[in-house]
Amino acid sequence: MRRRRQRLGQHFLRDPATARAIVAALADTPPRVLEIGPGRGDLTGPLLGRFSRVRAVELDDRLAAALPGRLGNPAGLDVRHGDGLALDLDGLAEGGQWQVAANLPYSVGTPILRRLLPRHDLFTVLVVMVQLEVARRLVAPTGGAGRGLLTLEAEAHAGAELLFTVPPRCFSPPPRVTSAVVRLHLHPPPAPPATVERAMELASAAFTHRRKKLGNALASVGSPLEVAAGLTVAGADGNLRPQDLSLELWLVLAEALPGRRVP
Repeated sequence: MRRRRQRLGQHFLRDPATARAIVAALADTPPRVLEIGPGRGDLTGPLLGRFSRVRAVELDDRLAAALPGRLGNPAGLDVRHGDGLALDLDGLAEGGQWQVAANLPYSVGTPILRRLLPRHDLFTVLVVMVQLEVARRLVAPTGGAGRGLLTLEAEAHAGAELLFTVPPRCFSPPPRVTSAVVRLHLHPPPAPPATVERAMELASAAFTHRRKKLGNALASVGSPLEVAAGLTVAGADGNLRPQDLSLELWLVLAEALPGRRVP
């Protein structure tokens, strides 16, 4: 059983106070919550105490089968056996917008967030537990050491705030790292999708060379003259590092450097 938990990346939340704090961080409406990775139901139970509908997606088939009975077969619980990285989000969120609550596995937390962030049409608020390092990246300010592509993706689609940290003793088995709960209020992107996509391409290329000055970090997107001209049009100082740029400046840069796709 221990090896099975390790394979699935399971660290079960066992602290009732943390579960209550996550539930309290959700909004009153919509009264529907999608929970990703319910495990043994330590968060699912408190969610059902506040919301009329909870849809829980669990990868572990044994846990998925046992969850309703463990919680007394509540009428508002709908358990789906499946992978949060693969299930159809539109199908999961039928009937109107949903909120999301999750203790995300460390190994797939970031990919799952990247699936959820652009879907403001389906989800209003995400309250998720992730590794503290990931949480700090989600909320890193312009110029901050942890600022990177994930920061920009979050800023393009949500307002993010780090609510509180969760020590290893709150889980079974205890992980070797500290966790944190982040709340993200989803919103439409601030620019057309093509511009946002191009901005993320440029940022991705630049952040692979985050210690370099911007003019050199963007060398893969065009010739030195093209990059210099684009930076001038955008009003971006080529001596800055990638983490020094705001999302707004990356979007302007995307318009100024619309050239070939980053390899």
